[in-house]
Amino acid sequence: MAQAICDGCGLPSSDEHIALRIRRVELASRFRPVHIAILFLAESPPESLEDYFYYPAESPSRRARLSRALFDELMQGLGMAPPPGSSDAAFLLEFQKRGFFFADCLECPVADVVPGVREGTAKANAHELAHRYGPVILKRIEHSYKPKHVVLLSTRTRHLIPLLHQAGWGDRLLLYQGLPLHFPHPDNPAAQAQFRAGLQEILRRAASPIGTA
Repeated sequence: MAQAICDGCGLPSSDEHIALRIRRVELASRFRPVHIAILFLAESPPESLEDYFYYPAESPSRRARLSRALFDELMQGLGMAPPPGSSDAAFLLEFQKRGFFFADCLECPVADVVPGVREGTAKANAHELAHRYGPVILKRIEHSYKPKHVVLLSTRTRHLIPLLHQAGWGDRLLLYQGLPLHFPHPDNPAAQAQFRAGLQEILRRAASPIGTA
């Protein structure tokens, strides 16, 4: 029996893969602003649903360390300040109220899209993935998200920069020192500090009337 095609990655996929993608879409839709001021664009969602950015974890320990580091550093760098002890849902609601939205270039985990990525044997790289899925990403940005500004997260999204410029999004693309923001690794305080500094600079530029990249 043939497998169904996933609407996210366009590949034949298991029922579980498709169900998890639908669940991620549902979670993101819950916290999506009506008008998106800044679209934060990462590479791909994690394999575990509990590590997904929009999963409203009640306890900080529910997220893996990398997922927790990204969530916490992004919220802190953007100045989110729900009451002490608030759950992730409280932060996500404030994130939504400020017109921020987090999305992934690939709607499915990269390990599901690129065979062998777990073992390090995958031949496809970030450049090939950008070429393969770039038109789909641009279509989502132009016709669905329609943000005022786009911010790329992690250096693996750098190959989208020329695509966005060619599509006329260069003046709304906010880079940090000409590149996407580096991922704030939990074991690298310097990277975390640079990530927060980059967010603050991006917020200042997004608020300026010029909005230069």
